[in-house]
Amino acid sequence: MATTGFISETLRTYIDEPDQTFVDSTLLVKFLQIGYQEFRNTAIMFDPNIYARTATFTLSSASQLDLTTAVPTGFAGPLLGSTAAAGEQLEMFVTLYLHNESGASPTLVYQSVQSMEALQSTPSAYLFSNGVLSFAYEITGTVKLVFVPSSNVDWSAAAGYIDDLTLFHDLIALYSYKQYAIMDAAHNQVLIYQLEKREREFKDYLNTRSVGGANYVQDVSSSQYWL
Repeated sequence: MATTGFISETLRTYIDEPDQTFVDSTLLVKFLQIGYQEFRNTAIMFDPNIYARTATFTLSSASQLDLTTAVPTGFAGPLLGSTAAAGEQLEMFVTLYLHNESGASPTLVYQSVQSMEALQSTPSAYLFSNGVLSFAYEITGTVKLVFVPSSNVDWSAAAGYIDDLTLFHDLIALYSYKQYAIMDAAHNQVLIYQLEKREREFKDYLNTRSVGGANYVQDVSSSQYWL
């Protein structure tokens, strides 16, 4: 399994800068952070459930849920705002549902709407605005939000865990190299070719990861979050 240290050393090899005064460890970490975000964004575009987490809230006669102040069960802080913890900050909604306390299936899966007018005419909906979830009626019960959180990978670590997309972690170094190329006005045609090739393979893999994939790939459909 590739680690943060392995990807960092791979990037060092790609940029081929023996003099680390030009690309020091701090700058290298920045390159890796940007490269990994691009890697994550590519994966999320095809299947956000790869990185999804579930946040549980208990509501009592509530028509709103402020995600900048409410702390989900088991979380260090709220999902949004300055006090959100690293690796827990909400980046993307996947689904929102009312939990069925007597079974695994949701009682109700909410639909996202974009205006208050639409919310008033769609009972099983929510409106997300300025960090607040608004509902068409008061809710008493357990609401579960499945979302993609921010990354919390420590790229300065010598052997840190990245994620489970191990087959394509070399792409992180390739994406990160682009940041160096921008700074150095450099263009390595072989590396760009390899990046384009591996990105095509990555997207093909993501297209079949959940359905019809190899038997060693775990199913990541949303149903696993009905908990």
